[in-house]
Amino acid sequence: MEFSTEAIEQMTQILVTEFQRQLEAGEAVPFTALEHALRGALQEAGCASLGRMLSQQDEQAHGPTRRCECQQVASRIARRSAQLLSVFGWLEYRRSYYHCGACQRRWFPLDEQPGLRPGRATPGMGRLLGMAGVTVSFEEACRQIGEYLLVEVSVNTVRKETQLLGERQQQREAEWVQHSQDLAYLQARERNPERPQRGYGSIDGAFVPIGTTWKEQKTVSWYRAGQRYGSPELHAQDITYYTSLEGAAPFGDLVWASAVHHQVDQAAEVVFVCDGAAWIWKLVTHYFPQAVQIVDWYHACQYLYRLAEALFASDSEPGQAWLQTMLDRLWEGQITHLIYTCQQLVQENKARPEAQAALTYYTNNQTRMDYAHFRTQGYFIGSGPVESACKQIVALRLRRAGARWTQAGASATAKARAAWLSNQWEELTALPLAV
Repeated sequence: MEFSTEAIEQMTQILVTEFQRQLEAGEAVPFTALEHALRGALQEAGCASLGRMLSQQDEQAHGPTRRCECQQVASRIARRSAQLLSVFGWLEYRRSYYHCGACQRRWFPLDEQPGLRPGRATPGMGRLLGMAGVTVSFEEACRQIGEYLLVEVSVNTVRKETQLLGERQQQREAEWVQHSQDLAYLQARERNPERPQRGYGSIDGAFVPIGTTWKEQKTVSWYRAGQRYGSPELHAQDITYYTSLEGAAPFGDLVWASAVHHQVDQAAEVVFVCDGAAWIWKLVTHYFPQAVQIVDWYHACQYLYRLAEALFASDSEPGQAWLQTMLDRLWEGQITHLIYTCQQLVQENKARPEAQAALTYYTNNQTRMDYAHFRTQGYFIGSGPVESACKQIVALRLRRAGARWTQAGASATAKARAAWLSNQWEELTALPLAV
């Protein structure tokens, strides 16, 4: 609904008249004080008005009797008070309370409206609390809400609303998993004539403090690659993130289900850009056997940087020249030469630990490092999207100083934050929430 221009004008005139009265009384009102007072007045008016509107809605819609689910007529025995945490603060409203003598059912019809959860936040306030809770610590979120909305909330309230959204995201993902394993559903999708040409995926993990131990938070990122701002370089676009604290098998189900949801599985070509972790490529091969597999360029370079540092003095000219030569060969996909170089260094016992690590890495991922061929095909060769996800979800939110989580709390918060970073907040918060 919208309030009429006349109603807004009347409210405005009342406040202006009150201000004029104080001016005529000779009171000097600094601008900052005026702004603060007006904000507080509007907040109080909003809180009181919303409570009365809910009470009026109940009074008009619910009479002295009402038909029960058992089809018998129930009587209203009272109109009882309840509270809601709104964007204006805690408000109070009254609603009809019915009792059915036939089946002994007791209920509040008004509370059955979507979003009305007595003693809890309204959908609008829950959305804001969750937004704060996925961005900063729950303690800091309380302070921010207090500054932004002039509403005092507890740490537990912010935590509940944030994790409630994460649980809803988990429910959505569970539905996707069911669909992705339903043969009839998958066959029906085959009739869709619109299919993406090329879809990208990246997978990575980062560790989260769970109780007194650490557990790996696995993340998959789906995106497409394109040019922007006239630059010839490829950039990841339309990025979405999905995360899990479960083991490899449940996470694999989520990877497949989210791919189906975004139609990546139907793309003419699927490309995975990841680091060299064996568990990642095992999962990719299992679910996407035809996918193009590329080891992230920057991870591949790291081994050469470590070798150069171990072989030469820091920033020496010979070291820089050697490193540039090796990087050029890596760029051209000359992995056989790099492997031979590492083998020689191991045999000569030069920088043996670094050389052995590089030898193992390049040997295990040789076919995934043909960068010259990948460039000719126009492939994106950096796993930045999922690297960014691990940083933004885990490092910046779950691994804050002093943080210790339960697995359920970390999982829900991570899923809510992933939805926020994926620009799915509007979609997520519009869905019905359980109490």
